[in-house]
Amino acid sequence: MGVPKFRPEIQALNPYQVGRPIDEVARDIGLGSASIVKLTANESPDGPFPGVAEAVAAAVSGVNRYPDNDLWELSHALAGEIGVSREAVLFGAGSVGLIAEIMSAAAGPGTNVVYGWPSFVMYRFAATWSGAAHVEVPLDDAHELDLDALASAIDDATRVVIVCNPNNPTGTIKSGDEIEDFVAAVPEDVLVVVDEAYHEFVRDERYRSAVPVAAARPNVVVLRTFSKIYSLAGLRIGYAVGQPPTLAEIRKAQEPLTVTTVSQAAAHASLGQPEELERRVMANEAARHHLQGALIEREVEFVESHTNFIYFKMPGGDSAGLSDAFTARGVILRPMGGGWLRVTVGSEADNRQFVASLDAILSDSRA
Repeated sequence: MGVPKFRPEIQALNPYQVGRPIDEVARDIGLGSASIVKLTANESPDGPFPGVAEAVAAAVSGVNRYPDNDLWELSHALAGEIGVSREAVLFGAGSVGLIAEIMSAAAGPGTNVVYGWPSFVMYRFAATWSGAAHVEVPLDDAHELDLDALASAIDDATRVVIVCNPNNPTGTIKSGDEIEDFVAAVPEDVLVVVDEAYHEFVRDERYRSAVPVAAARPNVVVLRTFSKIYSLAGLRIGYAVGQPPTLAEIRKAQEPLTVTTVSQAAAHASLGQPEELERRVMANEAARHHLQGALIEREVEFVESHTNFIYFKMPGGDSAGLSDAFTARGVILRPMGGGWLRVTVGSEADNRQFVASLDAILSDSRA
């Protein structure tokens, strides 16, 4: 009996690992779920913003109807908050959905997509799904995007170049001036995607959003998400900012009704709360500094982060084995290769458990 034929480049992919669920880990290691912390997916330790649960409950009664495909209320509210026209915003099922749609619209067989590496692995997946090749440009010695090398990697086949700023998994940033200089160096027929999924966490004065650049240039699109600081990871909603004609072309590659009624209600209710947003940003900053201080005290190498996660390196070089060692102690982290791991900044209790596990593993390795 024959078997279905699939594209070889798709067959070569390993499905994206989103991080093991707490209940699954609890069953495997014999601990109660309450004693396990998940610090692998850069999720917020806080629940949704005030008023979101009530808005979601109200929206559920209308899910017998399809969602508003134009996101009328949400798009007006968000556009007013970020200072662009409603037509300059395109929503999607998280920034990942938008990345895939951008690749489908702009890339394809015979073309390539350029981005830094290590960075968000879904760039590789989305390029492959579209049929395009991917060009991964190594970060510099400071674990930052090498913008000069990225520009040099662009050739006649390049259709999309992605700048993850702040970069995931390293947490590093490029300044606003550096991003603008890079965009000016990119050919005008190449789409520049600036992924700002962690934009809200940055406090460094050198950094600034590329939204004004996207408003001014047809070949620039900025991506944002409600999954991180807004605590809506489970509802899958993000958005792109760009010139309306550019977004109109991307929308042609987007399936209809991709953002649910409940997601729209939750995102809308999250807006207009600057005090709560600032509170969460400051709490994250304090917790991040605490964790980085703990790594300094233990002489563990790490990269200074501007986000809600930290990229650090343990002795031994076996990221998968080290991740398993943390998991055995009830702390789920993201292995990154070469001894590097990524830990999400969690609640105060989560962070204490991480540090305690770190101490135990370091003690074992130095014994």
